[in-house]
Amino acid sequence: MAITQSPFGMTRKGEPVTLYTLTNDSGMEVRIISYAASVQSILVPDREGRRIDVALGYDHVPGYEEDKCFFGNFVGRYANRLAGARFSIDGQSWQLQPNEGENHLHGSYCFRNFEGSIEGDCLVFSFLSPDGEEGFPGNLSVRLSYSLREDNTLLIDYQAVTDSATVLNLTNHTYFNLDGHDSGPATDTMLTIRASRFTESNSQSLLTGEICPVDGTPFDFRTPKPIGRDIDADHPMIGFGSGYDLNMVLDEPSMETPSATAWSRRSGIAMDFYTTQPGTQFYSGNFISPDGPRPCKEGALYAGRQGFCLESQNFPCAPDYDQFPSAVLRPGERYHHQTAYRFYLK
Repeated sequence: MAITQSPFGMTRKGEPVTLYTLTNDSGMEVRIISYAASVQSILVPDREGRRIDVALGYDHVPGYEEDKCFFGNFVGRYANRLAGARFSIDGQSWQLQPNEGENHLHGSYCFRNFEGSIEGDCLVFSFLSPDGEEGFPGNLSVRLSYSLREDNTLLIDYQAVTDSATVLNLTNHTYFNLDGHDSGPATDTMLTIRASRFTESNSQSLLTGEICPVDGTPFDFRTPKPIGRDIDADHPMIGFGSGYDLNMVLDEPSMETPSATAWSRRSGIAMDFYTTQPGTQFYSGNFISPDGPRPCKEGALYAGRQGFCLESQNFPCAPDYDQFPSAVLRPGERYHHQTAYRFYLK
């Protein structure tokens, strides 16, 4: 595996953005830019031997700076939503900066340009998120690394420590289309998600605290089905999100057994998804282009449902509910989670 770097452009603040290219001997290539530590492209061979880019994105920095879809972004401190932009730890309440109405969504990492380093076969972004940033307590030291294996697995490793109790939930927001980023809607993609339950959400995509079985709902992906089969079903949560946008409670999250599998009957490309996190946000890209197709990478026009996301995560609004896995990180503890996407032909 090799990693090279080259210029990608400048931010509006005049900061140079670096493009890192990870390649292996199996014909796979992953490009990551320092702006938001974003996955800019993923090139994998299809059944005809042609390399297809299966990740949505942009060819230039302004696209990422102006983007509201988080294409390929590293997001945090808290991926997904915190209701009322606030949370409590040990009886003390913390107020954050609202950035989605009255709520807090994803955080500011997706708007930062990071400095990367090549450490052996890993691309590493290490940084300090200072106490009080966006209202979060604690000086947080973060280490994010990407590596590409010879079996066509993209491994993302998240580590962090803090000097004061805080909440933390880090993820990557890549949109996938296994027919190619420029091929139109991804609704024909076959998908399996090994999740028997989901967390109920309201019209603001905030969790109610209820954990529901997928039985008899459009959210049952335990056996393979096309993403588009039930995407417009008569269910309140489908209506709220204009398609899929929900946290799936994974049955047995691990790095040994995939928690989800997607594949394209057209290209033959399949992708296994692994994570140590208890949930994944399954999003079908419903609001990629609410005002009509937008020009993106290689001149492609992206429309709604052009790609789908499997965002490994703790549960949204987790600090509000004792029955959810804790999102609190304390001094002396190490936050450490991994997520992997393995590509192959099916």
